[in-house]
Amino acid sequence: MKPSTFVCLTFSFLFSFQLFAQIPGKAFEGPIVLFDTLTIKKGDIIYLGKGSDPETGGFIYLYAPKNKTVNTLYNIFSNDSDLSHKVIPQLNLDGNFDGSQLVIESFSIVSSKKKGKKILGIINMTEDQFTEGNMLLQGDVFLNNVVVDFEAAIKSGEILNISAPELTEKGPEEDLLFTPFEMTAKGIAPVVVAINNLSKNELYNKTLNWTGSYYQNQNQATITSIPDEKMSINGIAKNVKFTRFMGNDVFVNLPYLLKVDFTDSEITMTFTLGGENGDITDEYGEVIASTSPSRMFDKNGEVHNIGQVFKVEAERSMNDLSYSLVSYLMN
Repeated sequence: MKPSTFVCLTFSFLFSFQLFAQIPGKAFEGPIVLFDTLTIKKGDIIYLGKGSDPETGGFIYLYAPKNKTVNTLYNIFSNDSDLSHKVIPQLNLDGNFDGSQLVIESFSIVSSKKKGKKILGIINMTEDQFTEGNMLLQGDVFLNNVVVDFEAAIKSGEILNISAPELTEKGPEEDLLFTPFEMTAKGIAPVVVAINNLSKNELYNKTLNWTGSYYQNQNQATITSIPDEKMSINGIAKNVKFTRFMGNDVFVNLPYLLKVDFTDSEITMTFTLGGENGDITDEYGEVIASTSPSRMFDKNGEVHNIGQVFKVEAERSMNDLSYSLVSYLMN
């Protein structure tokens, strides 16, 4: 698992203010069972992928519920003696949370005549959380609970995996039981995943359903297929960090081709990154980066310094996508 940094709000006086947790529904400690097979308990860790909102890159299914009142940093650090709480609309987690790990505090069951019953997870954002970076807080900062719609978040790829704390050191890669994609001097090797008790027809149909939920914006990907045999997905991973130059992060839009071949109880996934010859171009068609092994690696098979950041982030993009697909197929 990639190293994580504990993020803790160290200003002790922040917690002297009462934080309101107006979570909808009736709270309970759990555990719960999803998809008839996945048991989730209080204290389990949620591994986040990327937000699925095609316009903002934010998370659709992890959010602070609307009409909740919160303390904001502005309230707390201002000279306003009233320190009035702010009533907010629904606030969805933004892209700063990509790759984060959040701890489940409890659950809430909500019901309506139209939608029936739904179980939400509750995340206490004043508690220590794990993240790959140093930002857990977004623009209009809220310091209390958010909720997660488990099933929708898993199907969309916003959640890659959920595991017990004792499995934290293994990370989602091992728990999902397949080898993650890796860029090497010999290229990107295919990954074979055993998914028992599903025929190739069932695997194909479930993959087709997954594309419908993962690619909500029809312009995000072009999908072609031979029913029950194979599927090709041409898409673009947006804002992939390429390098750091003069103190600034440089991002690229990374084209990819994901091919999925189906056999009974097994899929084979194959990734190709970049356009022709592995080139990545800007909006004017100028080549600005390359995924070609001959350009990224030296004669000893070591990645060039300028490609180290990009290798990590490109692998993250491939594995976020593949983890989402495999999680969907296994549940």
